[in-house]
Order: sequence, then C-alpha cells, then structure tokens
Amino acid sequence: MNRVYILYVWAAMLTASWAATAQDRLQTRTDTVRQTRTAVVQWAVPALCVTYGLAARFNQWPVRRLDKHVQSETTEHIHRRYRADDYLQYLPGVAAYTLDFAPGVQSRYNLRDRTLLFATAYLLTGAVTLTMKEHISVWRPDGSRDNSFPSGHTAMAFTGAHLLYKAYRDESPWIAVGGYAAAVATGALRVVNNRHWVSDVAMGAGVAILSVEAACLLLPVWHRVLGIQTDDARLAVLPAAVAGGAGVGLVYVF
Repeated sequence: MNRVYILYVWAAMLTASWAATAQDRLQTRTDTVRQTRTAVVQWAVPALCVTYGLAARFNQWPVRRLDKHVQSETTEHIHRRYRADDYLQYLPGVAAYTLDFAPGVQSRYNLRDRTLLFATAYLLTGAVTLTMKEHISVWRPDGSRDNSFPSGHTAMAFTGAHLLYKAYRDESPWIAVGGYAAAVATGALRVVNNRHWVSDVAMGAGVAILSVEAACLLLPVWHRVLGIQTDDARLAVLPAAVAGGAGVGLVYVF
C-alpha cells in the first residue's frame, strides 16, 4: 500500500512539474512571438520602405518601373481627384493623443509623456521630410513641382498611426489597425490623386515610423533634461468658491 501511495505521489509531482514546464515554454514562445512581431513593426517594415524608396531614386531599372507602371494605370482608369487625404492624414495623430480621455481606454503614456513623444516625433518627421524634399529633386507625377520625395501627407499620417500603435498596443490590436488603415489610405490617395509616386509614399511611411521609434528612445533623455523624477502625473479638477461666485480649477502635476 505504501509503495502504491509513493508511486501516486511521485506521478502527481511529475505531472505537476511537466505542466509547469509546458506552461513556461508556452509563455516563452508567446513572449518570443510578441517580441518578433514588435521588432517587425519597429524595424523591418520601415527598413523595407526606406530601402524601396531609395532604390527607386537611384536605380532607374527595374525598381523605378513599378512607380511608372502604377502611375500610368492610375491616370488611365481614375480621373477623379479626392480631397480626403488632406484631412485623413491628421486622424491617426488626433486619435493617438486624445483616445486616452475616452472611458475604458488607457494609454501606455500619460499626458506629459504623450506630449513629449508627439513633439519629438513630429519634429523629427518634419525635419527629415522637408530636408529630403529640399535636397532630393524629384518631379511630382503631375509635373507641378520638384519636391515629390518623400510624401509629406503619408509621413504625417504614419507618424500618428505608429504613435497610436505605441500608445495603445496593450489595449487592443484593432486600435493600431485602424490607425495604419487610415495612414495607408492617405498614401494610396496621394498616388490616386497623381501627387506622388509609390516610392514617395513608401519613403514617407519609413521615415515616420523610424522617427517615432527615435522619439521613444529619446523620452528618457527628455526626462533627465527636464528633471522629471516620477511617472506619477495626475490631472485634478477642483471646485473653487470665491466671493460672489464659483468656478472650477484644473491642476496638472508633472
């Protein structure tokens, strides 16, 4: 009887140990998949966009052929011009900054850090985009100007979309999907409207994503420069009573 009991206990311990090991392996695999997916979004996608954009500028064949083929097909079959891209480019950024105020939605960054991230990311995107437009002369498909490369509208949209992904990736993947969909639509409309080549759009997206990643890396630097010692930032709304009236006061603690 004692032998049977000992064997039972041994088997139970072995099973528990195997289950714990299997759970650890599953968690490790899950973490590895998550890290791989994050790395793809952070570096692989923008690297491909930048590589294609540069290749189209400095290698006329065969990479540049795709630009001209898409432009030819677009102008042949689509004669209408759309203005939605002029407004759609701002939608992901507005959502990334304000979605945290919606009930039940929590950003990974407080209002202070979101402000620092947005300022840094958009400044980097704007500086790189405008510098390239100034020094790399590429005529627009419609022949209007020689500042086609890269697409500023697309860079603006993807900056907001990637900020949306960085801030709310723990909430729901669909938030990021919506942001990237708006950014892709912005880039597509720039091509449809005959304002940019495909390579302009790809380069704009790559510059934007890399700028956001750089802004995230610089966030701790801003904390040190500004003397920020805590992440416990709070926004308080306080009633105020004065002689002859009443009001509301706002206090934001960094």
